[in-house]
Amino acid sequence: MNNYQVKKISASSPNWADIPLLSIETYPWYKTGAKQATRVQLAYNDVALFINIEAEDQYSYSKQTELNHMLICEDSCVEIFFSPSGVLGSSYINLEVNCCGTLHLAYGQDRHLRKFLPIELAALVQRTASIKSPVKLESTDDVSWEIEITLPFKVVAELTGESVNPEKWLANFYRCGGRQDPQYAVWNNIKVNQPDYHRPESFGLLNFK
Repeated sequence: MNNYQVKKISASSPNWADIPLLSIETYPWYKTGAKQATRVQLAYNDVALFINIEAEDQYSYSKQTELNHMLICEDSCVEIFFSPSGVLGSSYINLEVNCCGTLHLAYGQDRHLRKFLPIELAALVQRTASIKSPVKLESTDDVSWEIEITLPFKVVAELTGESVNPEKWLANFYRCGGRQDPQYAVWNNIKVNQPDYHRPESFGLLNFK
């Protein structure tokens, strides 16, 4: 099981130069195309989890602009699935964000029984994307994209209806989507035959202490 130490900060936002990298670099369903690097950094303070995503991408593509749209996963996208209870096999959140910053965030015990993030809570989740347009077509100038997310623990607690484990979460990180070279890359390996990210039994460990 992979594990990552989430760094606690005292400031209201991180200095990302001081935060360790987590790489999404395992390809359990690889067929063809470039394996482009995806790096994530995590930090937290008393009120929020901070997420920084850097994705190399020669074919950046984003069509969806609607909160919780079910096809955000087909855009150039990074997904973070996590169980904030810290209990293996418990209900989990799937946070998906495309390269323009459109968000899909839901909670439940499996892929079918999901409770979606309401608009009023989504307004509290800050996203800053390097791509400033609401949609994106592939360009010969494409090299990479970056997104910074601030996820208040209050949002997690209200969506789940449960207290947030202050010491550990279980999680996995995924790269997918786009019309060229869909990545299907993972952080903690998933041993099934077809691409399937709804596998909480394959989560790795996030340490907060």
